[in-house]
Amino acid sequence: MKVYRNLSSIKIPNYTACGIGNFDGVHRGHQKLVQTLLKYSKSRNLDSLIFTFDPHPSAVLSPNNSVKLIMTQNKKREIIESYGLDHFVFAPFTEEFAKMDYKDFVFKVLIEKCRAKVVVIGFDYRFGYKGQGTAESLKKLCSEAGVETVIIPPVTYKGEIVSSTLIRSLLEKGDVKSAAKFLGRPFTVEGLVEQGKGIGKSLGFPTANISLPEELVLPAKGVYAVLVSLNNKIYKGVANLGTKPTFNGEDIVLEIHLLDFSGTLYGERLEVFFIQNLRSEIKFDNKFTFLSCYDKISYGKKPIARLLEAPTIYWAIGVLVKLRR
Repeated sequence: MKVYRNLSSIKIPNYTACGIGNFDGVHRGHQKLVQTLLKYSKSRNLDSLIFTFDPHPSAVLSPNNSVKLIMTQNKKREIIESYGLDHFVFAPFTEEFAKMDYKDFVFKVLIEKCRAKVVVIGFDYRFGYKGQGTAESLKKLCSEAGVETVIIPPVTYKGEIVSSTLIRSLLEKGDVKSAAKFLGRPFTVEGLVEQGKGIGKSLGFPTANISLPEELVLPAKGVYAVLVSLNNKIYKGVANLGTKPTFNGEDIVLEIHLLDFSGTLYGERLEVFFIQNLRSEIKFDNKFTFLSCYDKISYGKKPIARLLEAPTIYWAIGVLVKLRR
């Protein structure tokens, strides 16, 4: 897959089937769009192309209240690439770009620059200056230019429309299990293992502190059953996401205790799959009551180990293997 990070670098010899959107989370609705795009590109003998923006438009339009993202741009590219597309455009979203008339975007960018013969768009996607462009207006303009438009209807799961907004809301409530169902895979966070204060190690259960990308939405503070990818192997674990109030912490940190691993993790890059919330963050009176709760949760024993058994673990492994191909 060829990646373009500015419009001037786009040079595509063939006509394309082009999908547009923000694709944050690449959830079930986005997946339907990508699958439809690939079907049309194959049947029409066209190159397949996804067009999205970097940064997310809200970072420019509402810098003081920008949307927290479900995944990083690199993870988005990695997942999109796993579908076998030909081209991926990360168009720089600037104040100048935001002022572009929606008609100019259709004719000058999608049709002229991206060479679109088919455009695939979600039913509620808006584009152009002040979001004046809609799926229906796109269809009208494309028809004038002899370009086919495919509008993806709402994709639902158990009666609810799948959306990035809904998934962010579920994550913020700590309901990572439901979020995974709308995403089509577990929510993940990827980062380097950093030097911590060694509190877990001193208490008998060493933890790995994971750096957190600032732009990501995070699940609610609490303790989670997780799967962790390290060097293409999957480990079971428990994650604590919060400020460690028992130990007078202030900053939000993500600490991972691997159930079946021994060794040093400093400097390693881990991907953490959030499987299920175990409890909310609690401030204990002292480390002894904290350790008592630790014993009740039984880290590494039957309750969590059973929770992370197949088919859950194989689902995560399948996702990982697909992305690493």
